[in-house]
Amino acid sequence: MAGEISTAGISIKYAPESSAGVRPVSGYKDKATGATLAIAEYVTGISGLGADYEQYDVTPLAETKRHRFTRGLQNNDGNVTFNCNINPTSRTDWNLIVTEYEALTGGLGMWWEITLPTDTESVFFRAEPAEMRFPDVESAQAVQGAVQLTENQYAGWAAKSTP
Repeated sequence: MAGEISTAGISIKYAPESSAGVRPVSGYKDKATGATLAIAEYVTGISGLGADYEQYDVTPLAETKRHRFTRGLQNNDGNVTFNCNINPTSRTDWNLIVTEYEALTGGLGMWWEITLPTDTESVFFRAEPAEMRFPDVESAQAVQGAVQLTENQYAGWAAKSTP
């Protein structure tokens, strides 16, 4: 098959809104002000942004053999997960992003952009980042865990942001 894309070089960026509910088209950053690492330098995986459709039962009372359904809303449980290498630098850098989010007022939110290498489009979603917490650990393993983002709007694929 032709056209496969490697995950090497994925870009993860974010931008605070300047108008509540309006996705920024520029100004996305790959790390917080004062941070040492870009987000993609410590994120090791991203949960899929796909969502299953709920199924609504529309079976009339006269039906005696089989239910009928119609497609409802999409639901990903509101979670997007970034798996991360956790160390003092990544923890500090991620928590700078969380602090930036928590400083937003007036209904402003934060948008996220994920770009695959060589792609002309990115996927965009609005989400609330949570602080990096202590992960499950086991002997003889790298310290890895996850940070959660609570998705509250999905914009999907669109032209990449401009600097």
